[in-house]
Amino acid sequence: MKRAFLSLGSNLGDRLGYLRAAVGAVGRGALVEVRGISKVYETEPVEVEAAQPDYLNCVVEIGYGASALELLRFCQGIEAALGRDRKGEKLPRTVDIDILVFGEEVLEGPSLVVPHPGLGRPFNLRGLVDLDPDLYIPGRGTVGELLEGISLEGVVEYGEEIRAC
Repeated sequence: MKRAFLSLGSNLGDRLGYLRAAVGAVGRGALVEVRGISKVYETEPVEVEAAQPDYLNCVVEIGYGASALELLRFCQGIEAALGRDRKGEKLPRTVDIDILVFGEEVLEGPSLVVPHPGLGRPFNLRGLVDLDPDLYIPGRGTVGELLEGISLEGVVEYGEEIRAC
């Protein structure tokens, strides 16, 4: 099984409920083993044009028994089942699932880039460090080292946990 890390975010409706539902759906996948879940962080939306509600974010470590593209399709199916509207970019969403890391693979395809371009966002690094501060990102260093160089202003621990089902 490949070791992978997923970023989950929600800024519509019952944000924590959507994150819990997404983690549950990930864990029910036939080729998935949930290995860890970071703390939940609340953050302001980044790189958006119009005002949006704040996000709840977490990172989930999994083992996955197929390809990165199959994992992408699996995650997109979960997003759709939880009401994700894929029309337009950077819009509010019930749930967003991104593949941050997939083993040691470096992929640059039209539908999937790994490591994810948003991996360096403070909430993603904070969640990754919760799970494994020594996780090495090809060509960049460990997530612990990457986190040392950025501000965590605006990344607030939410105080609620998500447990694997």
